[in-house]
Amino acid sequence: MKKLFISALLIITSVFIVSGCSIFNNGEVKEEAISIHKDKAKKLDVNLDLGAGSMNVSKGTKLWVDGMIEYNNKYFDPNVSYKLNKSTGEVRIDQSKKHLPKVKIGKLKNEWNLKLSNKVPIELDVNTGASKTNLDLRGLNLKELDIEAGVGELNVNLGGSWSKSFDANIETGVGKTTVILPSDVGVKVNLSKGIGKANVIDLISKGNGVYVNEAYENADVKITVNMDIGVGEVNFKLD
Repeated sequence: MKKLFISALLIITSVFIVSGCSIFNNGEVKEEAISIHKDKAKKLDVNLDLGAGSMNVSKGTKLWVDGMIEYNNKYFDPNVSYKLNKSTGEVRIDQSKKHLPKVKIGKLKNEWNLKLSNKVPIELDVNTGASKTNLDLRGLNLKELDIEAGVGELNVNLGGSWSKSFDANIETGVGKTTVILPSDVGVKVNLSKGIGKANVIDLISKGNGVYVNEAYENADVKITVNMDIGVGEVNFKLD
């Protein structure tokens, strides 16, 4: 399914590059504040779905989620929802399922800047279509990380100190990806790639697409990165 999605995006992208036009009719930039306040949740399940644009995520809020979304097309008005399901706070911010009509040519602005709490464990699920995505996840209380990126640039910073082990599942389509990993916490990378290119710096190869850092064997805390590369380039490096 994802290969079909990527192929479709490549065809659509090439059409717009050749024709030099866009399907977006854009006006003044609108700003929408995102504020999800704390409640009795013991953990968070955060789902971020961005169709096209840019996304920046990091820690740094006294709320569960705080930030701003700026856009200049009404079809990128985000759907934001939160509900407490037993002890889990379920956060969803979604633009990916909007149906965009053909409208006048214009310049697209669709930028997400979000801060997440580090006070409770987080299961973070990020899905992007055509985007530039920067995920600075240092200092968060990650329980699990799932990323599916379509076309564009993806930067994931998992550097620094971590107190608990977790898995990170990353699937990329077309474009350049950089993943920064910690030096002092155990790291294992399971790499599966199609026709893309992988550059693995300062990690030890164990064969069959498996890499570890020097701290892995004796570490109490371990991060396992399951990486599925489509078309493009992925760079792994230690902090």
